[in-house]
Amino acid sequence: MPFVAELYFDPSTEERIRDAWKALDEKGISDSMPKGGYRPHVSLGVCDHLETDSLAQELSIFAASIAPFRLSFPNIGIFSTSEGVVYLGATVTAKLLNVHTAFHEIFKKHAKEQREYYTVGRWVPHCTLAFGLSDDQIVETVTVCRQIDLPVSTEVKEIGLVEVSPTGCRALHVCNLKS
Repeated sequence: MPFVAELYFDPSTEERIRDAWKALDEKGISDSMPKGGYRPHVSLGVCDHLETDSLAQELSIFAASIAPFRLSFPNIGIFSTSEGVVYLGATVTAKLLNVHTAFHEIFKKHAKEQREYYTVGRWVPHCTLAFGLSDDQIVETVTVCRQIDLPVSTEVKEIGLVEVSPTGCRALHVCNLKS
């Protein structure tokens, strides 16, 4: 089962993204995100095996060293893979890249079998709107999500670890960024 390190947003942004998830569910297109128990997020790193306790300790120290920061999602995107993913694309900033790079200096000590799409130099920062979509559902999802007033601007407030299984997502550790 994969483990994921995630950045979390301010409550009003989480609510806006959950509203998009709800609209997709109400139209019968996808309930993949709310059904899975996910929080709106940007994934920093994904791996198949993780020393969770030791990473959680270092993650708390790491989070305390980073002030909350602004993040913007100006577009809707699609990954051209078999997973059928539609997402909000994040603007890549020096701050976001620095956080990602610094995180991976810690993550690589505790993570085994990292997913390459999330490694430094390969990462496409995004917030998933739906996954597991057919080609027709991708078109429908984009149509519905075009109603989101873009750009979505947020403040990143927390970092956390989750474990993902076929039945959903379980939070393992969440910590606030420096206040």
